[in-house]
Amino acid sequence: MDVTLLHSPHMRRVIEAINQDQINDFMPLFTQDAIVMDGPTYSGYDAIRTWAQRETFGVQMHIDVLQEINPAGTLVALQIKSTGGYTGPATFSLTLRGELIERLEIH
Repeated sequence: MDVTLLHSPHMRRVIEAINQDQINDFMPLFTQDAIVMDGPTYSGYDAIRTWAQRETFGVQMHIDVLQEINPAGTLVALQIKSTGGYTGPATFSLTLRGELIERLEIH
């Protein structure tokens, strides 16, 4: 699925930032007190940036969208490829607060 067709602009921006290796575009998408659940839980902007650099941007992650699972597009099935990190299927789920991401759950 073409990422530009996603219903959620937030999900689209997350995936585009990851695929374009742009951590400085990725981080402003989150609230200062956001949570990322990726096995362990990372709380707050600094912890999320450290996680993102290590687990996402540091391993040249690329995401292909398989399908939107809900009509809002905030729950998507993905195929992930990386160099030295996780490769395989995943699901991203976003919880928003206003225009920012309050929670990103990765399964």
